[in-house]
Amino acid sequence: MTHGITRILVPSDFSESSDAAIEYARMLAHRFGATVHLLHVLHEPLLAEGLAAEAFINEPPAIRAGLVEEAKAHLNERASGTASADVVFGQAAPAIVECAARLDVDLIVMGSRGRTGLAHLLLGSVAEAVARTALCPVLTVRTQRALARTHANASR
Repeated sequence: MTHGITRILVPSDFSESSDAAIEYARMLAHRFGATVHLLHVLHEPLLAEGLAAEAFINEPPAIRAGLVEEAKAHLNERASGTASADVVFGQAAPAIVECAARLDVDLIVMGSRGRTGLAHLLLGSVAEAVARTALCPVLTVRTQRALARTHANASR
């Protein structure tokens, strides 16, 4: 039995690499007749640093609503009528994996900045965490600029 690609999730942080992933996902969707769902995760800093729930202070509802609307506007610009879009609060990697499971997607396509060395050690990689924990395949897309930077660092 072959499994086709019918639903693609593309997390976006509005970066150049995320935009490249959206374009790549559109190409795949066209080729396989799949749908594309864009996702943006709004970071909740205190929650992400693991503080107890008693110490977590939420933004006022009006501020949260404004953040969601702004993020949805950015996603809708990128969706161009070819994708659905959603905005959630939480930690990026777990929220992406949860959304992928909830939507029963067949593939996650996401941008990767290609950090190496100390930057990777300190900041980690959302794409790497998603690839380790997602129930479906994860395809990472890098921009030509990120590839050139990686090759330049490797040749030093």
